[in-house]
Amino acid sequence: MLWKAYNHVSELRGTALSAPDVIMPEQYAIVVRDIPAVPKTRKDRKDQVDSYFKSLYADEFYDSLVITDNTEVNIIWEDLTKYRNKLAHAEAKFAASKTRTRPTNKKYFIFGKKFDTIDYCNKMIATLVPKLKKEQQKTIRGKQKDSALIFFTNRKAATSAAQTIHAKKADTWTVGEAPEPRQMLWRNLGLEFYQWQLRQDIVYLIVALTILFYMIPITFITAFTTLEKLKIILPFMSPVVDKAMVKSVLEGSIPQIVLIAFMALLPKFLMFLSRTEGIPSVSRAVRASSGKHFYFIILNVFIGVTIGGTLFSTIKDLQKNPKQIWMLLGKSIPENATFFLSFVALKLFVGYGIELSRPFSFFMFYVNKRFFCRTAAEEKKAWAPGDMNYATRVPNDLLIVTIVLCYSVIAPVIILFGVAYFSLGWLVLRNQALNVYIPSYESYGRMWPHMHARILAALIIYQFTMIGAFSLKQFYYAPLVIPLPILSIAFAIVCRRKFYYSFCHTPLEVVCAEMRETPNLRAIYKEFIPPCLRSEYPDEEAQPVPDASSASLLQPPEYKDLIKSVEEKESQSLISNLWGPTPETEASNSV
Repeated sequence: MLWKAYNHVSELRGTALSAPDVIMPEQYAIVVRDIPAVPKTRKDRKDQVDSYFKSLYADEFYDSLVITDNTEVNIIWEDLTKYRNKLAHAEAKFAASKTRTRPTNKKYFIFGKKFDTIDYCNKMIATLVPKLKKEQQKTIRGKQKDSALIFFTNRKAATSAAQTIHAKKADTWTVGEAPEPRQMLWRNLGLEFYQWQLRQDIVYLIVALTILFYMIPITFITAFTTLEKLKIILPFMSPVVDKAMVKSVLEGSIPQIVLIAFMALLPKFLMFLSRTEGIPSVSRAVRASSGKHFYFIILNVFIGVTIGGTLFSTIKDLQKNPKQIWMLLGKSIPENATFFLSFVALKLFVGYGIELSRPFSFFMFYVNKRFFCRTAAEEKKAWAPGDMNYATRVPNDLLIVTIVLCYSVIAPVIILFGVAYFSLGWLVLRNQALNVYIPSYESYGRMWPHMHARILAALIIYQFTMIGAFSLKQFYYAPLVIPLPILSIAFAIVCRRKFYYSFCHTPLEVVCAEMRETPNLRAIYKEFIPPCLRSEYPDEEAQPVPDASSASLLQPPEYKDLIKSVEEKESQSLISNLWGPTPETEASNSV
């Protein structure tokens, strides 16, 4: 089944990437990092990059975009965006007011002097626009990093360049495929070779320490998985716990709810670590976070609860006879099957019910629309359902795979719950993917090798569990099962060699297909300009192309009379010096 699935997903990926009627900007660009220092023979970083790639790809090279440190300019841009949204909200509120009362705000939310919101926002916008233009010019001139985006005239050249070693040393002119423009992590693109290698090692160390640290509270949670243990630890709870209704609820739900709530704190922390690692794209950070999450829940939730619960129940026997630890574990582990049966059942009935009804999202939308939304943009943002959140969904489903497989040897009835979980999940999540969630990025199936490898890991854990269970039961034919994990590891190696590299890189035969329309390379170039450095003309195509290349941010027409900072000639001259001449630039200059 895994072989067929890998082959199927590989075909889907190839079909999507070779689509002749869909232009994907990332297929025409590569990311180059660790650019050496600018030699004295070159004017600036862009001139250095252009000359280097023109010498290697004379006919296919189109243009380059040097990555800059956008921290300061992005802060100003976000403030400007915030005040524009606030102004639109205030104007819509004023227009809908029956008393025609102008909206007001206080300086410190509920404290301080009142001020007119519309006038204040206009004043802040007028202040921030020239400040933003000044910071943009400063960023483009003096905050260039040792990385750039290189654009090619066709997909084949870009794909070949992304998979080619360009320099003699591994820490200079390192290249890779460009991610989608909407999932670029700009801050990580400027990290040097050894810098992001060191970050990666530090993050792995932190993850290892986190797993060990979380073992302690997870192990203590298992102490509450039975009412007997709860009554021993909290004697005053006995009168309440002994009531029939309370007893049934506590036995069936409380430990699982506590565990799920405890684990809900983890994903954001792991995503933060993955972004800090130096990964250049959102989809890759999601895959890295998902991998960390998987290892965490397997080592803590599955193994931690299994061994922790067993140790709590056999601690006295172990003190008397420590040599019999394996026999005691073998006899006590089946008692934890009840916990995992309840865990899978809770995820099945409660988890999918919440997923389908989405009560929290509906409640928040109603509250926002009723009290906070005044414009169409605000209502659309409040209604937006987000994406599938693969960073948590994939590892949680892989945990269910591991639990069901491993405990199928100990408590076979769990198989029925596992089949029900994934059967209902296929219906529910298929509906959510097609009709509810809106993807925030597209990685063209690159999550599948990650899932394939961890399903195999669950299978191998299950096979070792089966060998251990049969051995403890002194089953005569137990040695016949020993080759299974060896065969599974061999299968994983074969799959990696056959399929993985076509997911890691884009195959050339996929991008050699002819496009129905000639791509607009200038539009592709503009797609990769960061939002804080992007032009905001009402009709961007009608403006001279260099304005988009220089990423100068101008106000909409109603605020143009407030800004008189840079003459058009001076800005054109600045653009030519910073970004280099292009065919469109030369044409506009001649005109």
